[in-house]
Amino acid sequence: MGNISNRLGWKSKFLEGKIKWLCIKTKYIKRDFNQDSVNYRNLLQGSFNTDDPYYIVSHSENGGKTKSKIGQSDTKRRENNPDWKNEYVVMFDRNKKQYLHFHVLDKDKFKKDRSLGQVWLNLADYVDKGELATINLDTEGYLIVSSAVSSRVGSGRLNIPPKDHVPQTLQFTLSANHLTSKDGIGFIHMKGDPYVIVHSIDDPNETKLKEVGRTNTISSTNNPVWDEVLRFKYDPSMDQRIRFSVYDDDMFRHDAIDKVWMEVNDYVAKGYNYTLLLPKGGTITVTKL
Repeated sequence: MGNISNRLGWKSKFLEGKIKWLCIKTKYIKRDFNQDSVNYRNLLQGSFNTDDPYYIVSHSENGGKTKSKIGQSDTKRRENNPDWKNEYVVMFDRNKKQYLHFHVLDKDKFKKDRSLGQVWLNLADYVDKGELATINLDTEGYLIVSSAVSSRVGSGRLNIPPKDHVPQTLQFTLSANHLTSKDGIGFIHMKGDPYVIVHSIDDPNETKLKEVGRTNTISSTNNPVWDEVLRFKYDPSMDQRIRFSVYDDDMFRHDAIDKVWMEVNDYVAKGYNYTLLLPKGGTITVTKL
């Protein structure tokens, strides 16, 4: 196992108005999360510790409700740092709720391919950041997505109001909609008992998670609204990220439902109310107090 990088070459052409072709390349930095010590660690490298990685990229025009596969990369056998040359084309239209979905997997001949991580990318945010985004995967690592035309690469950050260019304590609550559930018998799906554990890092390369807080459990719902007020010390000079880990509170075990990361700068830039697409389905909304 080791670092994974990939490149998506997107042919570029500016069109009139709010529509244009995007020209994108991506790089995947892979980490493995150590749950016990709350640390990241580099994956071991060597002939018996490598993945056979490939990725699937899909496109959504309705805010992630449905998606269509637009490409799959070649599989790189026993590669710690694969470099994919696959090219795809997508048209960006600001009038639509467009997202790209990236799913990185490990190819296996004898059993189901193992997921190495997945994430949604909001295309409007990506364009507004200057066609540069660093997005954390749900399980491990992060993707760096940027224009294949270097002259078009911007800061990678959304503009925030001048009044927010100072360190401050952010206060917010959480809610979710259409969460997936681990509960059920056969084809009978039951509502879960969800709660959220919240951690943060000060930079995508940070190796230790900081505890932010936890919500209470809300019973028998897939659309919870949590009352707990969470507080976070925001520093605009950093590239801070908050991770929301959603669990189902059962009597004998706590099942992981989903995980998603939020760039704190995006949250501040968008007026503090921010909805994130969960990789496995549903959304989580961060609301300013």
